Amino acid sequence: GKSFTMALHMKNIGEIISCDLYEHRVKLIFNSAERLGLRIIKTTVQNATEYNKDLGEFDCVLCDVPCSGLGVLRRKPEIKYKEPEDFSSLEKIQYSILSNAVNYLKKGGKILYSTCSLRKAENEEIVNRFLKEHKGFEKIEEKTLMPHQADTDGFYFALLKSV
Repeated sequence: GKSFTMALHMKNIGEIISCDLYEHRVKLIFNSAERLGLRIIKTTVQNATEYNKDLGEFDCVLCDVPCSGLGVLRRKPEIKYKEPEDFSSLEKIQYSILSNAVNYLKKGGKILYSTCSLRKAENEEIVNRFLKEHKGFEKIEEKTLMPHQADTDGFYFALLKSV
């Protein structure tokens, strides 16, 4: 959905490379983009924790990382039955994806880090660690959307810019 929203915002001009770890999800993105007439979306199977020089460099990179999903409990109530330790490996993957995104960014470019989680360990803590370890970046904006306040699911995002 985020790829489609970006393509519409870009008025279907430019290029979006939409990656996923799983081929069946890449096919869903491709088929939906075709159906919507969004020609600027290219799809590929790619592990976001591993650098692929063939993808190139971009003005903006969206890191829509795998997360606990605790912000979307009202739509996915089964999440509440997961054990806390089920989420323990997420932070490592999230940080790895965010750190790898730097490799695809043009100088002065922006990274948007996004989750549908409300856990600080998956959100603020990941971003703060990144900023501490990547001195060439600054936080432009950061927001947590709470379901009871914004009439939406729970989401977090941080917009980072290379300086």
